[in-house]
Amino acid sequence: MLALIIVFIFCTLSIVDSVSAHHLEEENYNLYIFQNDGVIFTENLSINGTTTLPPSEATWELWNVGDGLSSWSLELSGSHFTSVEPSAESLWNWTLDITTAGIECTCLLTISVPNGLDPMSNSLIVYLGETGHRPMILDIDYDTTIVIDQPITIEIAYVVPGLNNTGVNVIANICEAPHSVCLEEPNLISLNQSDDDGTVFVTLDHLEMDIDDGIYQFEFVVVDALLLYSNSESLAVVIDTHEPIVNLSGLESIMESEQIIISALIDDGYSGSGEHIVWTIHSPDGKVHSPTTEEKIDDYSLNIVPILSGDWTIELLVRDLGGHFVTTSHAFTVINSPPQAHLTLDGFEVSNGSSLTPANAEDWQLNCSGSSDTSADMETLQYVWLVDGSPIISGTESFTQNDFQIIGQKNMMLIVTDDDGVESIIEFTIYVEEQSDSTSNKSILIGISFIVIIGITLFIVKPISMRYNESKSSKNIPKWEGKKKSE
Repeated sequence: MLALIIVFIFCTLSIVDSVSAHHLEEENYNLYIFQNDGVIFTENLSINGTTTLPPSEATWELWNVGDGLSSWSLELSGSHFTSVEPSAESLWNWTLDITTAGIECTCLLTISVPNGLDPMSNSLIVYLGETGHRPMILDIDYDTTIVIDQPITIEIAYVVPGLNNTGVNVIANICEAPHSVCLEEPNLISLNQSDDDGTVFVTLDHLEMDIDDGIYQFEFVVVDALLLYSNSESLAVVIDTHEPIVNLSGLESIMESEQIIISALIDDGYSGSGEHIVWTIHSPDGKVHSPTTEEKIDDYSLNIVPILSGDWTIELLVRDLGGHFVTTSHAFTVINSPPQAHLTLDGFEVSNGSSLTPANAEDWQLNCSGSSDTSADMETLQYVWLVDGSPIISGTESFTQNDFQIIGQKNMMLIVTDDDGVESIIEFTIYVEEQSDSTSNKSILIGISFIVIIGITLFIVKPISMRYNESKSSKNIPKWEGKKKSE
């Protein structure tokens, strides 16, 4: 039940937050009340002020705030001011007279003037009649939550009935509430305070209050000289006097292109603590960057896949609610993955120390395109071919007879180097048979023989052809046609 009452009070006291508005300069407000809080009226309530908004549709409500703990009740309400007079351009003087005979209360009078979708309101605490008068907290000069790491003084503005204005005492019930709900019953604590005619200066010191770091709910109440209690005002107070403990965990060494997970464990010593963290990644080439979306698992862990070998550092900056900064780091080493040379001769694998003889001495190819490394290093691999210790060509994945004329036996070497200067070497011998002169002579002789055969053939065939033609000519004897038979 008490919780419901408190919730109601928190909702309705938003109106009270504006009651001090009329104490400020008139020109700063569209709706101004000349009277101060705490005025006592017996039979009739009469107040006045100014407005820069058209006053024709003004409304007002008179609320009985009771003892500050029970539900508020509406005593009276109405529309329009009692009188309105133009004072200047866009400025009107107004008066409001309300008959309050028979009403005994500590009351809140609210006045509203339409202003489109944002009506202007102002409020005034008044005491009506002779009884039912209690102190009221008007304002606390902090938002609903404050964070302290050392003693701090807050100001609590209040009003009391005229005859009771002989000093007040502020008391507070306190409970640990990391999630806006008390973990246990509130405790009443005494506060170091001083009173200055309507304002109490309260010092919040965790040492004097004997409370540890944590998130607390303070519920302040003003008690006047007659031991009458005001409404309550709540304030969330975060006490954070120690820097957080921060630890980073992760592997100390990984291979190139392997993933590493860095996790942060942060403990600020109390439930509900919060912190702001900043990650920074330092790579071996001296570059610094924040984690990318792909590298960030969540606020407290990273997943990194380094492609550069060397020493890496992950730095974490933590700032807690109390403003304490802690910086820590985790270092790890990325070990380079060496390249793996792979060599073939005309498609057949060549191992280190092999002796090779191409099947075709005039057309053969050595190829190392099958060499491997991490994906990050593949495009940067360098290739060098050596013959008898001398580099012949580089930058190419193949070596052929056209690149260098090899005759006989040669010692060869293939060197594959990655971007870190790490090498993979295959040494082998290759024997290419020398093309002899007899082979060349044979080719010449074959050519000559072919020509001779053609000549002989022509020599033999031509006489035969001539005799054939003569024979054919001699046999071509004319034929006589016989007489035609008579019919």
